[in-house]
Amino acid sequence: MASTEIISSETSVNLALDMVGRAYLALALLYEMAHPGEFDDVQRKIRSFVEDNFRIAQETSRSGTLADGTVESAAHLVNSVLSEAENKIATMIRPSRHGRSQIVT
Repeated sequence: MASTEIISSETSVNLALDMVGRAYLALALLYEMAHPGEFDDVQRKIRSFVEDNFRIAQETSRSGTLADGTVESAAHLVNSVLSEAENKIATMIRPSRHGRSQIVT
C-alpha cells in the first residue's frame, strides 16, 4: 500500500470513528434525558462490551492481520468518546430521584 493510500485510509477511519462517536454521544444524551439517572448502568454494559471486543481485536492484531497501532488507536478513540459521554451526562442538571417522583405529568 502506498503511503498516500495509508494516509487516506487513516483519515477515512478517523472521520468514520468521529462520526460514530458523535452519533453515540447524541444518543447517550437523548437516552439520559428520556431515562434520567439510568445512563450509568447502560454505559457500564457498553464499556464492558467494547473492552471485550478490543481484547479480541488485540489478539488478532498480535497474529499479524492488523496494521501496527490500529487497535490501540481505535481503542483510544472509542474510550475518548465513552469518557466524553460520561462527562457530559455527569454535568447535566437532572432532578433527583425523589424530585422525579413528585413530578405530575
